[in-house]
Amino acid sequence: MPSPKRFTDDFNELDTDVDFLRLDELELYELELFKDENVDGTSERCPFCNATLPILMSDRLKSASELIKQGKIPASEFCFIHFAEISVTSDGVANNYPSVINFEELPDRIHKLKNNLLEIIDGTADSYYRNCALKYYKKNGRKSASPLGLLNRFEELRAGYYGTKGALIISDVLMKLFLNTHILTSENTAPLKPADYMMEVLIPETAMRLIYEDIGGDGSLETARKILVSSSNFGDWVHNDGDV
Repeated sequence: MPSPKRFTDDFNELDTDVDFLRLDELELYELELFKDENVDGTSERCPFCNATLPILMSDRLKSASELIKQGKIPASEFCFIHFAEISVTSDGVANNYPSVINFEELPDRIHKLKNNLLEIIDGTADSYYRNCALKYYKKNGRKSASPLGLLNRFEELRAGYYGTKGALIISDVLMKLFLNTHILTSENTAPLKPADYMMEVLIPETAMRLIYEDIGGDGSLETARKILVSSSNFGDWVHNDGDV
C-alpha cells in the first residue's frame, strides 16, 4: 500500500478545481466597478456615507439596496456592504484569490490530510498554529480561550479565501475525524481543550494546507499561511454562509 503524500512531495499534479480570475477579467471588472457616475448623472448613492455606488452590483449588493429602500436594514449596515463590495472584493480579484471554489470536493480533500494532521496532534510534525497557541496560553492562561482572547487572534484563525463557508466544512469534517472518534483528548491537546485545539490549531492548519495545494505546492507552507491571512477578508465576504 503506497504511503500517503507528505508536504515535502510535489503537488503540481493535484487538480483542486479552483477558479482564479485572469488579469483581463480584472481590468474589465475594475472598469465597470469604479465608474463614478452614470452618463446621465443618476448614479445611486449610499444613504450613510453618500459615496457613489458601483454600476455593476453583485446580487448581494442589489439585495441590500432593495432592503435599505424598504427600511429593513440600517443605513450603516448597507454602507458596510457596499464598502466591502468595492474594497474587499476588488482587492481580492487584484490578488488573484479564487472567486469560485468547488466546496463539494472539500471533505475528500480534508480526509486526505488526515495523516499530516495526526502528525501535528502527535507532536511529530512542526505546527505554526500549535506553537502560537501554546505560546499564547503560556502567557495568558485560561483567558486565552475567552471571546476576547480569541478576538486578539482573529486574523490568524480564519480560513483564508475559503471563508466562513469553507471554515464550517473544515470544522464539520475535523469534528468527525478527531473529536467524535476521541483522537483528540485532554492529554494530547493540553493546555488547550480538545475543541479549542481543533479550532485554534487544526482548522487553520487545514486551511493553510488546502491553499498550499491550490498554489501547486509552490513556495512553502509559510507562503500559504501568508495568503491565508491576507485573503481572509475576501473569503469571509465572497465565500460566506449568510444571505446578505
